[in-house]
Amino acid sequence: MPSTSVRAAAEGMPNVNRRNLLLGAAAFSTAAAVVAVSPAAHAAPTSLEEAIAACQRAEQTYVSTAARENAIADALGDKLFPKWTPPGGLSSIWSHHPKAFRSSGDLEAEIARKKAQVDESWASSCMDRAGYNRWMAGITSAETEGLTSLRKQEAVTHASGHHDAMQQADDAIAVWNTAFQALIRHPCVTMVEVRAKAAALIHGYGALGVAVDDVEFIACLASFCGEG
Repeated sequence: MPSTSVRAAAEGMPNVNRRNLLLGAAAFSTAAAVVAVSPAAHAAPTSLEEAIAACQRAEQTYVSTAARENAIADALGDKLFPKWTPPGGLSSIWSHHPKAFRSSGDLEAEIARKKAQVDESWASSCMDRAGYNRWMAGITSAETEGLTSLRKQEAVTHASGHHDAMQQADDAIAVWNTAFQALIRHPCVTMVEVRAKAAALIHGYGALGVAVDDVEFIACLASFCGEG
C-alpha cells in the first residue's frame, strides 16, 4: 500500500476504504502525467485481443493518475490531514482530553450543537450567567481559532491539486475494473486465447486486488468454453 494509505489509516481518515481499493503506487512507474478519464461505460470489446488491450490501457492510466496523487500526498506530508484540537483541562467546555477535529465542516456542526445546548440550558434556567459566559467564550474561541486554522489547512490541500488527483485516480480504477469485468466474460475460441486470457486474468486479479464471486467464476468458466 502507498505510504499515504498507511498514514490515512493511522489518522482515521474517511478515504481509507477507498484507498484499500486503490493499488500501491510503489509497484508502478513514477510518471506524474495527468490523464483525463471517465468511469462511463465504453463499447464492449469485439475480440479477446481488444479486451486485453483495454485492460492494459486502463491499468496504465491508473498508474499515471495514482502516481500523481501519491506524489502530491507525499509532498504535503502531514499537511494532507487538517487538524485542530480544542483546549482541554478541567475548565474546558470540550472535555479533559478533547478529540481533534479534521475538517471545518465537522467543527462547524459541533459548534452549532453546543450553541443549541447552551441556549436551551440558559432558556430553561439550568445555567447561570457565569456558566453561560464560559461556554460562549469557548465556542467563540473555536469559531475564531479553530475554524480559521482548519480552513487555512484545507486551503493548502485544495491548492495542491490533491482532491482532483484523488478523483482522477478513483475514476481511472473504475474504468480499469469495468474493462476487467468485460475481459472475465469475453469468450475464448482457441487454446491460444485461453492461455492469453488466463495470463491476463491472473495479472488483473493480483493487481486490482478484487475478489471473485460465484457469478464471475461461472461466467469466467463459461468464457473458456467459448460462451460469452
